[in-house]
Amino acid sequence: MGGFILELQTFYKDWKLLFYSVDRSCVKLYIQSQQKSNLCPSCNMPSSRVHSRYWRVIQDITILSLQVFLHVRARKFFCDHSACSQRIFTERPSDWWPPYARRTNRLTTFLKHLAFSLSAETASKVSKQYGIPTSADSFLYLIRKEEIPPITQPIIIGIDDWAMKKGQRYGSIVCDLQTQKPIALLENRTVQEVSNWLRKYPSIQVVTRDGSTEYAKGIREGCPHAVQITDRWHLFHNLTQKVEQFLKKSFPRHISIGVAELDGHRPSRQKYHPLTASEKRKWELIQQVQLRYKEGQRKADIIREFCIDRKTLDKYLQLKKPPKHTRRGRHSADPCRSEILELLQAKATVQHIFSVIQKQGYDKSFSTLKDYIARLRKREMNEKNTNKIRISRYKLQAYLWSQFLPTQEEQIVFDKLFEQHEALHRLKSVIQAFQKLMNEQKNEQALQEWLLQAEDSKIHEIQQFITYIRSDIESVKHALSYSWNNGIVEGQVNRLKVIKRQMYGRAKFDLLSKKVLYQFV
Repeated sequence: MGGFILELQTFYKDWKLLFYSVDRSCVKLYIQSQQKSNLCPSCNMPSSRVHSRYWRVIQDITILSLQVFLHVRARKFFCDHSACSQRIFTERPSDWWPPYARRTNRLTTFLKHLAFSLSAETASKVSKQYGIPTSADSFLYLIRKEEIPPITQPIIIGIDDWAMKKGQRYGSIVCDLQTQKPIALLENRTVQEVSNWLRKYPSIQVVTRDGSTEYAKGIREGCPHAVQITDRWHLFHNLTQKVEQFLKKSFPRHISIGVAELDGHRPSRQKYHPLTASEKRKWELIQQVQLRYKEGQRKADIIREFCIDRKTLDKYLQLKKPPKHTRRGRHSADPCRSEILELLQAKATVQHIFSVIQKQGYDKSFSTLKDYIARLRKREMNEKNTNKIRISRYKLQAYLWSQFLPTQEEQIVFDKLFEQHEALHRLKSVIQAFQKLMNEQKNEQALQEWLLQAEDSKIHEIQQFITYIRSDIESVKHALSYSWNNGIVEGQVNRLKVIKRQMYGRAKFDLLSKKVLYQFV
């Protein structure tokens, strides 16, 4: 017992352990302070004259998942300072718990971390597993009570919007790009809201943003001396959208090219059929037979070893690849196959076909015939597709951006498309030049040259993108000359979405703001 008391005493060095009790659910420690005097909270003068003693209960962190309750024998002191208005005060060990608290500081910190990491309901369930049952409302109280430290004067910030309710209400998030931390959450993204917030921080020198005209105007009004930088990812994204619009207008979702149009350059299409388990075993046997023959064994010895016929041995020795056996089972509707095909050519329904062949003696169910006709139609479709090569519009878009390496067959199709649609040549050259501009050249002269090249493309969607670039030309130039971007802000927006989903999207703005801006120490 003495060793146990001594070990507990190491956790409460400022206190004297009077006695303790342990049961199945909790540990009760009875303690009192070892300090002889305390400071008056009003005049901050020390006093050692005790007025009285009383018991108070404070909850502490668990020991072996058992709740710990500190039964503190607290004292009240007289304040003997004549100028002080307070005559009696209680001892207040602020290192352990604040005034009027029912939990120690370390327990409150632990619960606070749970509150800011999880939703209130989930945190309540987790706290029970740790032996500290706490209600969801208590966790919400801890969040709202937390004071977010004031913002230091930021220099380089990024701003972006986030959806309170998608398509209806949007807010704004502001991040300090030097510390990579969020510093403010705004209730909307209007010019007035953004400019009012920026006026409070004249230290701001650089602001990164997306292509929003509201943000651009708000920054000009609230912080006119700041350098505005358009995010480079948004430039790529906007151009990608314009390219996608052009392709949707010009091509179907799946582009088909007839074999005859490829001028005989279509490569052979060898279908790959994986071997079944029995086919794998047979191919292994054939390989063993061929190996024995290569080693010089007589055919008669090989026949006796593997128990096979001489004709089978000769066949095995000639094989260069695994044999593939295709066995087509006979269907109950096969006797009526020709008539079914004629009716399908005449656009007859399955129900009509079923009634016709029933009169001819077909005695199976309607669902059996329906499956049979579905297989016939699929086989007919596959035969038609053998005369065409299909490629998705998505692959064409990826090819324009040089994002994947096409196969030999795909390259032939792309070459044919580029031959038939001269606009694709112009579009691909515009895209490649834009990629080079953003990734390598990064200067104003190269930007002007690209704008002239894009104008010559005569593609309506590209002209729209050029109009957008010219309307925000200074910010685009800064995007080429500065390294700052909105990547950190986009990451914080994703974090905000996770926090919203944890609370099922029901968090009020003040609660959401506290959870987003809180920083774990």
